[in-house]
Amino acid sequence: MAVPFTVTKKNIPSQPNPIIAYYPRVASSGVVDLEDLSERVSVSCSATQSDCYAVIIGLVKEISSALEQGNIVRLGHLGSFQISVQSTASATPEEVDKSKIKRSSIVFRPGKKLKLMLKQLVFKKIIKP
Repeated sequence: MAVPFTVTKKNIPSQPNPIIAYYPRVASSGVVDLEDLSERVSVSCSATQSDCYAVIIGLVKEISSALEQGNIVRLGHLGSFQISVQSTASATPEEVDKSKIKRSSIVFRPGKKLKLMLKQLVFKKIIKP
């Protein structure tokens, strides 16, 4: 199955004479939610859809808890999650405190199987009407 993409027009104002450029942009072909995932997983194993749903919900809670404690969460072939921060610089180590942290985010690094999937992707251009 090919990943659909469309053509997106962007202005590039950083040039001396602003130019217009065109880029490919992945076009979503739908959404797979928690209900869908739990049903799909239950088909491929002996667990019920409800059991799969409960495990996924529990996994999210445990990942959140581990990240809050400053841990890196490694989930094998899926990948790893880690907290990252954006902050402002200080002139001395003594000036660094939590007020310098402006924003936090979760960084996801895909595992080997997901990286392999990315290398094998096939793309298909979709023409917008």
